[in-house]
Amino acid sequence: MVTEGEGRLLALDLFRGLTVAGMIFVNNPGDWGHVAWPFGHAEWHGATPTDLIFPFFLFIVGTSAVLSFEKRETQGADRAALLRHALVRGLTIAVVGWLMAAYPFTLERWQRLRVPGVLVRIGVVYALGALVLLALRKRKALGLALACTVLLLLHTALVLGTGYDLTRENNVQRAVDLAVLKGHLWKPDWDPEGIVSTLSALATLLTGALAGLLLTRGQQRSLRTRIGLLAAWGALATFAGLALHPVLPLNKNLWTASYVLFTSGAAALVLALCLYVVDVRGVSRPFSFFVTFGRNPFLAFVLSGLLAKTMGLVKWAGESGKPISLSRRIFVNLFGSLPDPYLASHAYAAATLLFWWIVLRAFEKRGWYWKV
Repeated sequence: MVTEGEGRLLALDLFRGLTVAGMIFVNNPGDWGHVAWPFGHAEWHGATPTDLIFPFFLFIVGTSAVLSFEKRETQGADRAALLRHALVRGLTIAVVGWLMAAYPFTLERWQRLRVPGVLVRIGVVYALGALVLLALRKRKALGLALACTVLLLLHTALVLGTGYDLTRENNVQRAVDLAVLKGHLWKPDWDPEGIVSTLSALATLLTGALAGLLLTRGQQRSLRTRIGLLAAWGALATFAGLALHPVLPLNKNLWTASYVLFTSGAAALVLALCLYVVDVRGVSRPFSFFVTFGRNPFLAFVLSGLLAKTMGLVKWAGESGKPISLSRRIFVNLFGSLPDPYLASHAYAAATLLFWWIVLRAFEKRGWYWKV
């Protein structure tokens, strides 16, 4: 498999970059009132392309964890050192998430600090996933598969078998979060990264770890065979998730088992495609735009999030006398003349993506990477 610098897997950087670029694009429309269906989340049940982004990233974290642990073990790191590294890394990611939520660091924001969140979930499930990986000494693939199964069964039992249902108003995740974290959620009565769905989010990460084991432990098989197996398992999981949908709906907010199967299967298919294009066909240069995002994902996520929040906070009076944010003013002045409001909204998102590529490319040329 093609590696570049410090043994990085180029196909994985491509997959990661596609995911991060997609995240920046969908998080930065010019007008939230004009977002086309593929670039917005499903209101409740179901899934859009945007609903693939977060589980794809967790899948990639699981795959990367396997590659990283195996590299560190070959360099002489023992399990205790690997565990310390994983716990510190997970905590660091979570702390950065809390700092982003607290920005601009007013007393009021600290008092109602959002405890769950995207980075917090990544940090927590990474640390928990590392514990599972390091606890498995032999037959890791079987152990990971069993762990995924147990987590999904437990999560399904909680969402269906505790007297609650799958509605927005009466689900177990909402009940638990309000009992434990009331006043510290994304919305007053809801958070999509809640406590209960952390179980199934961990399962998503472990499916990525399974993919990593398939790629690294199957060296006796040809690369084409391993890619084929990855694609076959991906297709099977995707189909299983869709088949479960009528009984246990795909739902990102609840992170249902069907959603895990569907999104992990889709992630395996995309990773297999990236491996085929880069490693079998030898094509990588046309995708360098996305690889740039994949090499500095943490920096891209944090800086893009902070800039978007800052531009929303900077306001002054518009022509009507009402406050208008800097981001809104830029959107209206540069893209407001476009005839279609959806085109204008997504043109702004594309310009934002291009801006961050320029920034990250400048960092890449200088070898500046934010590694946690």
